[in-house]
Amino acid sequence: MSRSDAIAQLVAQYFSMDEPSDGLPLAVSPIEGEEIAAAIETLLSGWLTMGKKVLDFERAWAEAVGTKHAVCVNSGSSALLVMLTALIESGVLKRGQEVVVPAVGWSTSLFTVAQAGLKPVLVDVGEDSLCLEGEWDRPVLAVHLLGCPSRATGPVIIEDACGAHGAQIGDQMCGAIGVASAFSFFFSHHLSTIEGGMINTDSDEVADAARSVRAHGWVRERSDADELAAAHPEIDRRFLFVSAGYNLRPTEITGAMGVCQVPRLAQYVAHRRANHARWCEAVQSLNLPLRVFPELPNTTHAAFAFPMLIDPKVDERAAVCAKLEAQGISTRPISGSNLARQPAFSRIEGVRVEGLTPVADAVHERGFFVGQSHAFDDNHMDRLLEGLKGAF
Repeated sequence: MSRSDAIAQLVAQYFSMDEPSDGLPLAVSPIEGEEIAAAIETLLSGWLTMGKKVLDFERAWAEAVGTKHAVCVNSGSSALLVMLTALIESGVLKRGQEVVVPAVGWSTSLFTVAQAGLKPVLVDVGEDSLCLEGEWDRPVLAVHLLGCPSRATGPVIIEDACGAHGAQIGDQMCGAIGVASAFSFFFSHHLSTIEGGMINTDSDEVADAARSVRAHGWVRERSDADELAAAHPEIDRRFLFVSAGYNLRPTEITGAMGVCQVPRLAQYVAHRRANHARWCEAVQSLNLPLRVFPELPNTTHAAFAFPMLIDPKVDERAAVCAKLEAQGISTRPISGSNLARQPAFSRIEGVRVEGLTPVADAVHERGFFVGQSHAFDDNHMDRLLEGLKGAF
């Protein structure tokens, strides 16, 4: 018996998936025995930092999204920072340039724009999508919030697809729409390497810049490394630095786990999407003072989570969420809600709000979400319906 087979048998003996039927958790881990075995084998191999397995994961993810390149990093937030910095390094964006950012999003969807040297301009989101919508005269950061595709357009489209694995607009995958995109493989996401992130792009220049930015600024993984080394023969190419980079590399364990998971994406998203449609219809049938957000026409919703908005005439959100939590239904605010109302907003250099933000304010005050998962079935929907009826 080979070592791989022995490890797989041992993992199968001890590994079991969490059973989500006792409640409605925020997420159910997509990690199965196959990737646990792959992680153990990687640990035993002795090669633990970024290597061949990361490269295999990058190739598999680029193919899954439909882009020429994928560059792996240690988190989704790092993917955003590296992506934005690489867009400046490659000349797609200019330092100090304004970028339109939705007022509703995750904290690092906003913070990384400023950290990269750009000026974020917060604007309101669409009332049916809770995403950035419309056509803009400046670059846009299209955040596909909780798996709902953002249909914003501009001279440069940059995608935050961290929670939108498998989402689509028409037949085009989110992550392959703009000049570059960022994904997260955090524990609670569609696919998980525990932590981890990816930058996708069709641009050779952006991909090479991202490879330098993620790893100290050196040339090692760049496709143009030979040319850069030839241009600087006085410097040992092993320590040749061409960018003001970071160290945001993934481990080889990330690659090993990711390769196992990519083939499951389509079935996971199909199940989540079907859940989302059933849940929207079922909650609407209760005629509660509560709004849900069905899939938009000509899109595929990736159903990262299930957002809802409470009518302003009823109980405060805290009271409703407390009642749901008491029934074993986990809740959270919708991401960072209106990011302009977060304490950190005043500390972000160059940021400003453009126009009124009534939808973002409503989300901030009355929005919440419950979990969604490839592992949920009709029993979880029934639990949610009973919980909502009890909460109202």
